Amino acid sequence: MYPDWPESASDLVPLPCCNGPKLNAFDFQGPQKIEFLEYLGEGSHAHVFKIKILGQIYALKLFRFAYDEDYLGPDYDHDVDNYDTVSAFYQYSEPFSSECRAFGRLQEAGHEQLAVQCFGYLLLDEEHEQAMMKQFSHLELKWNGSMDYPDREDMRSRFLGKSGRAPPIRGIVKEFGHLPRELRTRDARKILRDIIQLQQLGIVCIDVADRQLINNKICDFSTAVTTPHFATTPELNPHLTPEWIAAIEFETFQFSMSDYWNFDEMVHIWNEEHKDQKNKIAVYAFPGGRGCRTKYDLRRTPFRQRVFSYVDPRLYDWRSPPAGPGNKAARALAGQKKSGQRKRETGSRGAGSRTRLRLDTRPPKWYLNCDDKVAAELKALRGCSTSLRWCVKDGLIFPRKKY
Repeated sequence: MYPDWPESASDLVPLPCCNGPKLNAFDFQGPQKIEFLEYLGEGSHAHVFKIKILGQIYALKLFRFAYDEDYLGPDYDHDVDNYDTVSAFYQYSEPFSSECRAFGRLQEAGHEQLAVQCFGYLLLDEEHEQAMMKQFSHLELKWNGSMDYPDREDMRSRFLGKSGRAPPIRGIVKEFGHLPRELRTRDARKILRDIIQLQQLGIVCIDVADRQLINNKICDFSTAVTTPHFATTPELNPHLTPEWIAAIEFETFQFSMSDYWNFDEMVHIWNEEHKDQKNKIAVYAFPGGRGCRTKYDLRRTPFRQRVFSYVDPRLYDWRSPPAGPGNKAARALAGQKKSGQRKRETGSRGAGSRTRLRLDTRPPKWYLNCDDKVAAELKALRGCSTSLRWCVKDGLIFPRKKY
């Protein structure tokens, strides 16, 4: 399930090993050599360090081995010792895999500017792990579970590698930066625009909050759901009934809408906590930050127009990804296609031209066909909500009602 200890550079394959985008390994240009400079803090899923590699400063996010219930995955009654069952969910939703998939999507689509720059994943070798633990021994760093419930179970040793050893600590190398000292209306407007574009790339459940902003860019995708995903993409399971396909559509709608709810909540909290700021942030996803219903007479409005989100992330064509800088296979394929079959733009980083998926400045809104009761429930939604549980049968992931 977890990446095993690599025996050579060829073992550092793009991750995760499932349908959809993947992230390449960080290029050390030789043996792994990391200088740990400072411990920056922790979140629910990881510890973050300031590091230096080859004279360059980076942020390194080292992931804990999460409990199953801490990510979108198996139901509470699943077999925790069944490798195939747990691995099926791990590849799509475990926090490390979620970040690999989201950053991989940004790279394949040529839109890395929508988040902090990501330079690849790494598997911390034993020498660096020991040195890191010794240098920060006073912090008593824990690698199992979550920030709130560390070391309740030994998740790292649940599935051992082929050598019989517990797997290496997994990390992602990112652009180093700072939390926002000031957030203005123009900054918030850009963040909202970034969320809309991320969703057009099939990335939802972004966990929008000012604590997730580095250099005023989104930095954390450990909860992200990136298409194709069992929770958004019925095509991954050909045996789903129409009822379950509709349930997955509703789940995806909640994921999409909740990102805008979270944005409005971030703006509200920032304004409350920074009342001394000269000007309040004056931009919301929904009118006044109050909800996703249209402003006109709801009694005369068709059900399908009563509740909306700004993007349907399912519209991203994950079967034919653009040949972005992080997608070598797609680049090779694009080179064989006729000129003009893909729209091209000049990349925002580096010289020359590269393939970038062109996104709509005003994508069509996604109206949900629902009744008054469901509309009221969605209006009251705060944050990312889920209505389904999941199980594995014959190698396929099936939904089940949560309640």
